[in-house]
Amino acid sequence: MKNFLHNYSYSSVKMFVNQFAISIFGAMLSMASTAAENDTLAFWCSILAIVFYLFLIYTQAWELGAKDRISVDVGKKEYKPLTGLWTSVIANIPNFIIAITFFFVLNVFPMSEVAANIRTIASLFNMLLEGMYLGVLTTIKIGERTLLTFWWMYFVITIPAMLTSWLAYYLGQKNKKFTTLFDYQAPKAKKK
Repeated sequence: MKNFLHNYSYSSVKMFVNQFAISIFGAMLSMASTAAENDTLAFWCSILAIVFYLFLIYTQAWELGAKDRISVDVGKKEYKPLTGLWTSVIANIPNFIIAITFFFVLNVFPMSEVAANIRTIASLFNMLLEGMYLGVLTTIKIGERTLLTFWWMYFVITIPAMLTSWLAYYLGQKNKKFTTLFDYQAPKAKKK
């Protein structure tokens, strides 16, 4: 584990910084669309922020996998296809702390004043770290409650980032690009 942290802590920190930046962007979009009282706009702005966030994770994890492929090919490193997943798990530790806090506060001390204060602080950190999901969490409802009020959603929203990181690292190891599906080449002009 120590060796893994030594080799991949920079990548995990970079993933976290990207998450923080996109979270602020997503939170601003969510607040603007919420102020306009337009749930559809809030939902789609959130979806676009999430897709952009996942694209940033994809490119970073793919580059990491491609770089590690060279080391694996020359025998300097052992092939470990789950490296992208573990890198993302480390980057998501603050998200897990928020999720555990919400679980603890909402289930163990649901009605106390201390729990309300902790929930307020955790909500602020949630907006700073997971702001890109706010539009989705506030517009989709199960019964009368929005997804924002369910503690398990704070665990669920980490899954797309971890899966994207794992897949991108794997594709980088295999030197295959998912983004080449979207490459467009203009048709060649006819000679006169």
